Amino acid sequence: MTEPILSVRNLKKHYPIKSGLLNRKVGATKAVDGISFDVHPGETVGLVGESGCGKSTAATSIIRLEDATDGEVIFNGGNRASETRREDGAHPNDVTEFNKRELKQFRRDAQMIFQDPSSSFNPRMTVGSAVAELLLVHGMDDKPRRRAIVEDLLERVGLSAEDYDRYPHEFSGGQKQRIGLARALVLNPDFIVADEPVSALDVSIKAEILSLINDLQEKYGMSMLFISHDMSVISKVCDRVAVMYLGEIVEIGDVDEIFENPQHPYTEALLSAIPTPDPRSRNEGIELKGTVPSPTNPPSGCRFHTRCHRVIQPPDMEFEQESWRAILNFRDRVAQEAIDLESIRENALGSQDSGSGVTDQAIKSQIRSEFGIPERIEEPTAETAVEEALDALVNEDTDSAREHLMSTFETPCETSKPEQIEHEPGHRSACHLNTSKGKTVELTPGDD
Repeated sequence: MTEPILSVRNLKKHYPIKSGLLNRKVGATKAVDGISFDVHPGETVGLVGESGCGKSTAATSIIRLEDATDGEVIFNGGNRASETRREDGAHPNDVTEFNKRELKQFRRDAQMIFQDPSSSFNPRMTVGSAVAELLLVHGMDDKPRRRAIVEDLLERVGLSAEDYDRYPHEFSGGQKQRIGLARALVLNPDFIVADEPVSALDVSIKAEILSLINDLQEKYGMSMLFISHDMSVISKVCDRVAVMYLGEIVEIGDVDEIFENPQHPYTEALLSAIPTPDPRSRNEGIELKGTVPSPTNPPSGCRFHTRCHRVIQPPDMEFEQESWRAILNFRDRVAQEAIDLESIRENALGSQDSGSGVTDQAIKSQIRSEFGIPERIEEPTAETAVEEALDALVNEDTDSAREHLMSTFETPCETSKPEQIEHEPGHRSACHLNTSKGKTVELTPGDD
């Protein structure tokens, strides 16, 4: 396989949280937390995940619009040599270590298409001048030549040469994104980062822009990192895809392989959200309950376990996954002392027919009902632990309830971080469900 044009290794971007009169650092928001992947010449790699997973931060860190906290971004485009490291041990092509001169050259070889083209153009500049400005910055003083290049590009992206002298407000959203494509291509870069380039467009316009991106990539032979929250878009544009959740890549591989054989529950959930064109189909999808946890304090172990529909159960236990999720939610609420017993008593009293006081059994049944826990769990050990915890709660002994639940319902998904497992060449995932299905891998540049 050819040398990758881009190798990202253990990339991190943490934003410090400061507090107090002395503005001391008290924590960090871990927007990107150790991602690694390669992009090969002529290849499009997708980076997909929900809003807040760190995709756009990864993009701006890779393209050096903001400085990374740690890791390497090795860029081998632009006829760069990469034989030896610098005296300080840094790779000579590590974008995170580039000085101003090197960064300017990198800006020529790597460009970005932004999500919102309206906010990325100066409303006082004609679109032609905005695109031509990059040529001027990089040393092309010949104004007629600059105009000729930009007019040609405008036509290549489906607009007219006469559009050169028009202003951004005169164009529709789809037309502005075409101009954004022209601006990204004007320096003939080797690599482009496209950050959600079609997410704000109508469906019909979205299809046109995706087709245009495919045509332009084939014509110019450039490599691309394509960021999206939509797996259906990824399938139309990308050769490989990296699935990202809460700052980490949880699965990566060829698009066809991942669509046919997903190995991570989060990937399964994203794929299940793709609409089916057949009106007779009942694709209910996989519901991800709750929101993405805060990257300031991410969950221990597998970061997805708080929302996962396939959380591993304790050894020697086996019962319905829905009941297991309900018990985990109950356990966590007890641990956080977030059980409003007074409200539960009132609800239990309201559901009783008699005018007598609420019984302990009614309170316990109300708790089970509110958390979706069955009146009787088939797994004896689980039923005993839940019942003992409920007895403790009724007696306002939260510590004992917490102890019963925490000691019985422990999952490896929250106690240890899953390793990257290789299923097929280039197809890796990080999930405890797959520990016995492949070999662990540790990446060096060029391994993808």
